[in-house]
Amino acid sequence: MMLRYVTSTVVTCALAGTVSVVAQQQPPASPPPPKEEAPKEASKATLTGCVAEAKTTDGATAYVLEKAEGGSAQLYVLLGSTPSEIASNVNKKVEVTGPVREPGAPPADEGAAANPKVLRPPVMQVESVKVVAESCK
Repeated sequence: MMLRYVTSTVVTCALAGTVSVVAQQQPPASPPPPKEEAPKEASKATLTGCVAEAKTTDGATAYVLEKAEGGSAQLYVLLGSTPSEIASNVNKKVEVTGPVREPGAPPADEGAAANPKVLRPPVMQVESVKVVAESCK
């Protein structure tokens, strides 16, 4: 009977020691959250093409450079310090210089995200405009 008492006491102490060691262990480290890539610095480019007026999905007017040469795309959205700076060159062939931002992925909750017909061209912040020809041909 005494051996049984001693054995059960030793087993109980061993189990209690194991439980306390396990309880003190740190949980496995979760992987660090993925780092969001910083927006890439817009690279400066010089593009040649025809300025056209376009309507956005919300009905606003935008100016685009069509048949663009010198870049990675055929169409660019043009942003200027004033809309009249670009508007005065509609239907003219121009050379524009400025930083170009490639389009990012649309937000997942945006209705246009799933629509493959929605065009998201690169955007150029126009710093200078030079008329190359008075008409686009």
